[in-house]
Amino acid sequence: MTPSPIAPDKRLELLPASVVRPQKSAGRNIEATFCFVDIAGYTALTDSHGESAAADLIEDFNDMVRTTAAPFGKLQELTGDCAFLVFPDPLVALDALAALYKLVADRKDFPVVRAGLHHGSALFRGNRYFGSTVNIAARMAAQAIGGEILCTKVVAEMLAQTVVPDRAIEHRGLVSLKNLPQPVDVYAIVLADITRQYAIDPVCQMQVDARHAAGVQRFEGRTYWFCSAACSGKFSQQPALYL
Repeated sequence: MTPSPIAPDKRLELLPASVVRPQKSAGRNIEATFCFVDIAGYTALTDSHGESAAADLIEDFNDMVRTTAAPFGKLQELTGDCAFLVFPDPLVALDALAALYKLVADRKDFPVVRAGLHHGSALFRGNRYFGSTVNIAARMAAQAIGGEILCTKVVAEMLAQTVVPDRAIEHRGLVSLKNLPQPVDVYAIVLADITRQYAIDPVCQMQVDARHAAGVQRFEGRTYWFCSAACSGKFSQQPALYL
């Protein structure tokens, strides 16, 4: 009896997996400074001002990243309110962040940003970076509060080799970061040459011109300014929730 011919779509099942599947690229190791920067308190901002205003702010943030930070290095990814940038070294990364932070500081009615840096080797494959170096940089950004730039010890030591006026490094100590087995030695980079002209609304983290604030309140000996009556109302109901 003549065997029945094998249907074309079944022939592939008989081939070795190495023939059917294209071989993956091994990639290469890249040493660089990895940086994540995002809008601090973006969720609170969306809740306070609505989705349309939040979308406008993201577009402005994306434009500012492309204008200031991206020319210094590689804009690897820009997703929502978060930018992933890759620089050749920490000094270049800091120059880029200084340009971005200055632009943000000069804008009222715009939220503050935060950033995290780590330097080391990562696997580059398929136009993506993989490895703990990238993960630690992301965790550093998540640890930062609005207006901060946090970095690891290796970044701090590399920056300390070059004296830059109006920029200082402060040691924060060992910090346990999410999904990392060991605490990380954390440092903060202070950009003293960037003077913030505006107060920060504690509800939505928006920068507010104190001279023309929509609301002002005193709580436990401190003064707080608000960008809108809605934020002022929320704060008056539950002030401890936003501090």
